[in-house]
Amino acid sequence: MNQSLTLWAADRPDYPLAAVLSYSAADPYAVRLAFLQGRRETAVYGFARELLAAGLTDPAGQGDVMVGPHECEAYLVLTLRPQDSYPFALYVERDRIADFVEQTYRQVPHGRERVNVDAWIERILTEVA
Repeated sequence: MNQSLTLWAADRPDYPLAAVLSYSAADPYAVRLAFLQGRRETAVYGFARELLAAGLTDPAGQGDVMVGPHECEAYLVLTLRPQDSYPFALYVERDRIADFVEQTYRQVPHGRERVNVDAWIERILTEVA
């Protein structure tokens, strides 16, 4: 399941960024945020679905990804900390994220997440090789 997004840099709100938020039942605990330039992914962040859900109402997260309410209720603040770089804050429409989170819970309800550990290990080993 994919959700296209427009994000705005806090320091450059006049410069929108295109991104896609993804979720797969094969990895039910995680979401993936990919920034796009044309059709090419330029940066990808993976983080917990629960982090995104918690950030709808309260500040959540530590480290590479943080999500929380904006002073304007229509937006969330998404703060990313790239490796070897400074953190940057982005604004995203709260309703788009809330709809996405709701869809993920319809696909795999909270508490019903199951992971095929053998397939997961095989995928990791294949990517490393």
